[in-house]
Amino acid sequence: MLRFVEEVLLLLLDYGDGDTPASMPLHSLDFILAGALLMDLALEDRIDTDPERLFLIDATPVGDSLLDDTLDDVAKDNTPRFISYWLERTARRGDEIREKTLAGLVDKGILESDESSLFFLSPLVRRSRRYPTVDGQVTEEVQTRIMRLLFSDDIPDPRDIAIVSLAAAGDMFRHLLSREELAQAQERIDLIVRLDLIGQSVASALRPAVAPVPTPSVRPAVEIPEAPGWPILGNVFDMAGDLRGFLTRQYLELGPIFQVRALNAHYIVLAGPEANNFVQKNGRAFLRSYEIWQGFNSAWGAKDALTGMDGPGHVRMRKVHRRAFSGRFIEDRLDEVVDITQRVIAQWQESRPISVHSAMQKLIAEQIAVLTTGVSALAHIDDLIATLNGLLSVHVMKQRPSLILRLPRLRRARKRMGELYDLVMAYHEDEGRAGRDLIDDLLDLHHSDPQFFPETDLQVAVLGPFFAGIETSANTTSFMLYAVLKHPGLLERMTAEADYLFNQGTVTAEGLSRTDVTRRIFMETLRMYPVIPGLPRTAANSFEFGGYTVPAGSKIIVGNTVPHHLPHYYPDPERFDIDRFLPERAEHSQPGAFAPFGLGTHRCLGSSFAEVQVILTLLTIARHAEIELDPSGYNLKIEQVPAPHPAKSFKFRLLRRRQHSH
Repeated sequence: MLRFVEEVLLLLLDYGDGDTPASMPLHSLDFILAGALLMDLALEDRIDTDPERLFLIDATPVGDSLLDDTLDDVAKDNTPRFISYWLERTARRGDEIREKTLAGLVDKGILESDESSLFFLSPLVRRSRRYPTVDGQVTEEVQTRIMRLLFSDDIPDPRDIAIVSLAAAGDMFRHLLSREELAQAQERIDLIVRLDLIGQSVASALRPAVAPVPTPSVRPAVEIPEAPGWPILGNVFDMAGDLRGFLTRQYLELGPIFQVRALNAHYIVLAGPEANNFVQKNGRAFLRSYEIWQGFNSAWGAKDALTGMDGPGHVRMRKVHRRAFSGRFIEDRLDEVVDITQRVIAQWQESRPISVHSAMQKLIAEQIAVLTTGVSALAHIDDLIATLNGLLSVHVMKQRPSLILRLPRLRRARKRMGELYDLVMAYHEDEGRAGRDLIDDLLDLHHSDPQFFPETDLQVAVLGPFFAGIETSANTTSFMLYAVLKHPGLLERMTAEADYLFNQGTVTAEGLSRTDVTRRIFMETLRMYPVIPGLPRTAANSFEFGGYTVPAGSKIIVGNTVPHHLPHYYPDPERFDIDRFLPERAEHSQPGAFAPFGLGTHRCLGSSFAEVQVILTLLTIARHAEIELDPSGYNLKIEQVPAPHPAKSFKFRLLRRRQHSH
C-alpha cells in the first residue's frame, strides 16, 4: 500500500509535462504534502488529533525516513500543539519531502525520470493503470481512481475519501480540473469530504495554510541595480571574458538580481543559490528558451529543435531523446567507449606534444556519434567543430557578428554537414542492421507525426548527436585531465582505480560505480571549471524575484554556476578539493549550491550519460597511457568562446604506453 504522501503527489503530477501543475503555488504544495505526511503518521498510530491539536501516541520509528524525521520532531517537542504548527514546521521540508517521495516512487517502478527533474508513469503503470504488486495487493493508479470517484456514484473507499478531503482542503482540484469539470464535480466532492473520518482535523487546519499569500510590495524593474560598466560598451568585455567570474563578483556586490549591458542589449541577471532554487521550482512557468535558439534553428531551416522548445512539445521531444542519452544506454555499451578510446590512444605519438582540447573533442564526439547514430564522426570532426562554434557564437552567445558565417571556411563546413546528414540517413535505410539508436527513434516520430516533427526539422535533430559533447563533455574531459596532471597524487589514485576496474575483466556499470576517487575528481572539475557559466533565457511571463518585478519579454541570464565559487558554500573555493564531495561534507548538496548541468526542465538531458562517458574515458587513458604536462609547470589558460575551454597551449606528452598482463 502506498503512503498518503505518495498518492497525493501522484495525483498532482501531470504525466504529460512530467511535473506538478505550474499554476499551483509552491507554498501550497509544501503544505499539502506536509498534511499528507501527518495523515500517514496518524494511520500508523504514531500521532492523534482532536479538532485543533496534535498529540504524540507512540515515538517508535516507522522505518520511513520522511515520516520518522517528523515523528522525531514531535517526540522531542513533547507538547500538544496546534495542528497548524506542525503543518507549517513540516512544510519547511517541502523540497526534501517531494524529492525523496519521487525518488521512492522511481525505485518502486511506478515512475521513471528523465534525469531533469521531470517524472512520468512507468510503461507498465501507464498501460495497466495499476501499481506494481505490494504484499500481494494490486492497487489501481490514483488519478484513474479519484477521477472515476468524482464522476460516478461509486461507493468511496475510506482511503480515497481521505485523499479527496485533503485535495479539497488544499484547493488541488482547481489545478487538476477544468472550470467546467470542477463545477460538475463540486457537489460530489463536498459529499465525499463530509464522509472523511481519517484526516478531518488535518484537512481543516490545511485550508487556511494554503490560502493565497499576500503579495509583498515589490520594486519596478527600472530600480534593479545595474553593474558598473564602460560608456556605450557597458559590460561587453566582462561578459565576453570570464562570465562566471564576472557574475559572481556582481552577485557579491549587488545581490541575487542585477542588470548588465552589452552595447545596446540589456539583460537581467538572476544569480546565486536564490536564483537556482527559484528557477528549479518556477522556471517552467516564467522562463523560455525559444528566442535564444531561434536563430540557430533558422540557420538549419528548422522551426524547432530540442534545445529551443518549451512546454509540452519540449517534454515530448525529450522523451524521444531520453533513451539514447541516458546513463543506462551508455552503461550497456561501455566496451565500445573503451574500444574507441583505446584506438585513439594508439594514434598518439610518444614524446610529441598533444593539444588536449582538440584531442578530447575528437574522442568525445566519436564516442557519442557511434553510440547514438551508428556513424563515425572522425572524417567530419573539424567541420562539425567549425559549424557548431560559428553558429553558437553568432546566434546563441551573441559573441561574434553574423558576417563570420559567410567566410569560405564556415560555408564549406556547413556544406559538409549536409553530406554527413546524407550518410546517416543512408545508413538507417538498411533495415537489416542490428540494434536501435536515437536516429531510429527520431525517424519513428517523424513518420508517426510529421506535423509535430516535420522534415524541415529533421536535419538539425539528426546532426544533434554529432554536436553533443563538443562544447560540454569534451571541455569537461579536458579540464579534468588538467586537474589530475596538475595534481599527481590524484592521478596516481585514479590510475589505481583504473587498474582495479580493468583487472576485473569486462568493465561493468557496477564496477564503474565503485570508482569513488575518479567520480569525486569529476564532480570537483564540474564545480571548479563549469562549462555552462550562465543560462540565457527570455521571461515568458512577468514574475517577482529578489524584491523586484521582472517584466515579460525581458532578456534573462541565470548565473547557475555562481554558487560554485562562493566561500559560504565551498570554503577556499579556488582550491581543487575532491573531499568536498565526501558524504560527511557533501558541500554540493546544499540547496542551490551545485548546478553544472543547468536547471529545471532544460537541465542537460545527457548529464548521466556524460558522467559515465567522461569518467570511463579518463580511466581508460590512465590505464593505457602514462602522460605528463608539457611543459611540466604549465598553468591553465581558459578561452571563453563559445563556451569555457582550455586554451590550445594546454598540451600533454605521452611518456610511454602502459603494458598489462590482463
